[in-house]
Amino acid sequence: MKKFNIKYSWLLTGLFVTSWMFNSCEEKEDGDLNTPIIIHKVFLENAQSAVPDREVSFARLGQIVRLEGSGFKGVAKAFVNGKSCYFNPVFVTDHSMMLQISADAPTIDAPDDVRNTIRLEKSTNNVIVYTFEIRASAPTVTSVSHTMPQAGDVITIYGTGLQGVESVTFPGDVVVTDGIVSDDEDGKYCTVTVPEGVSNDGGSLLVTGANGGAYSPAYFNYKNGLFHNFDDVQNYAWGSNIDNTALTDVVPSDKNPQSQGGYQVFNPTGSLAASSDQRFWLNSNSLMAVMSAIPASTSVSDCGIQMDIYVEGEWNSGIIRFVMADGWGASKYCMLYQPVYVGGAYNQAAFENPGAWFTITLPFSLSSDFEGKTLGDVIAQMSSASYKQAGPWFENSGITDVFDPVPATEKVYFDNMRVVPLNTPTYSDFPEEE
Repeated sequence: MKKFNIKYSWLLTGLFVTSWMFNSCEEKEDGDLNTPIIIHKVFLENAQSAVPDREVSFARLGQIVRLEGSGFKGVAKAFVNGKSCYFNPVFVTDHSMMLQISADAPTIDAPDDVRNTIRLEKSTNNVIVYTFEIRASAPTVTSVSHTMPQAGDVITIYGTGLQGVESVTFPGDVVVTDGIVSDDEDGKYCTVTVPEGVSNDGGSLLVTGANGGAYSPAYFNYKNGLFHNFDDVQNYAWGSNIDNTALTDVVPSDKNPQSQGGYQVFNPTGSLAASSDQRFWLNSNSLMAVMSAIPASTSVSDCGIQMDIYVEGEWNSGIIRFVMADGWGASKYCMLYQPVYVGGAYNQAAFENPGAWFTITLPFSLSSDFEGKTLGDVIAQMSSASYKQAGPWFENSGITDVFDPVPATEKVYFDNMRVVPLNTPTYSDFPEEE
C-alpha cells in the first residue's frame, strides 16, 4: 500500500478551499445583487471644510457625496436628476458609497419625475430612487443696476445661478419676498422693488433662491461715503465748462429709477467737440474726510468711487475720467469709465442704454498708479497733491491708432458721488456650523 504524500494533501486542501471561496464569492455576489438598496443619510465630502464629512439635506453639482445605508455592494449604475454619475466601485462597501454629482446634471429644468432624486441600480429589478435636493453651483452677484435708489424703485441684480429667487434681504435686515422676477432660464439676473426702511449705513444685498444664497458687494445704500449730491451734501470747488447749479426737472419722466432732487449734466447740448472736455472739481479735503470711514488698510480692489448717471441718447464717443489727485497730468491717479472702448477697440454696441439712472463703479485698482496699494495710500497721494481737488471729467477722447473721437452726441447726467467698500461677504451653505 502506497503512502499518501503529505505535500499533495496540502495541495488538495488548498484547491478545495480555493474552490469553496470562489463558490462563496459567487453566492455572495448573487446575494449582493438581490439585496435591496437602502439609503439612510447623505454626507457632503469636503476636505477643505471645518466639517469634512457633513450630513446634508442638499448638494450641488460637481460635489462629492457619501451615501450611508445598506446593500450598496453590487450597484452598477448611479443617476442624479436623471444624469449618469461617476462612482468608484473600490470605495463601495455594503453600508457606504461615494458618488460625484455630474456638473452637467439638470437642476430646476430637470423633468419632474427625476428632479431632486438619486437613483441607484443593481439590475432592472433592484432599484432605489431617493428624494434629495440637488442645487446648481453656488450663485453669485456681480453687480447691481443702482446702489443708491429710492424706495419704490425697481433695481436689477446681475450674477449667475439666480434662478428661482425667493427673497432679497436689504441692509437693515429688510426682507422682500413679493414681486421678485427671476431669469429662471439662464439665472443671469433678478429684479426687485426697493422697500422702505433700508439702512443708510449700507451694506450687502443677500439674494436667496433655488441655488442657495449670494451676497452683493457691500456698497448698497452706503450713504456714509456720500461726498456730493447737489442737495444736502455739497463739496463743490469749481468747474470747467460746467458749474454746480443744480438741475431739478425729474428725468426720465417715464421710467425709474429717476433723478433724486438736484443733479448736473455733462455735454448738455449733445455736441461736445472732439478732444474737448468738461471738468467738475470737488474739494478733496472733504472727500478724504469721508474716505476715512473705510479702514485705511483696505485694498484698492475692495473700495472705490461710485456715481449715478443717466444717459440721454446713444453713447457714441467719450469717457468719464475720475481724477483723485490733481497736479501730475491728466492721465495720472484716475479711473476711467469707457463704455464704448472695450479691450482697446471701439465698439459702440457695447453700451446698452437702460433709459434710466444707473450706478457706475470705479475701483481705485483701475488706476495703474494705485495698483497693489491701499486706501491709505490713495489718501496720502491726494494729501500730497499740488491741488486739493478731485472729481469727474467728461472727456471726448479716443484710442490712439484705433479710434479718433467725433463730436459726442450723448448727454450724461450725474449725481450721488461717493466712496464705497467693494468687499463681498462670503456666503456659507452652513453658517451655523462653520
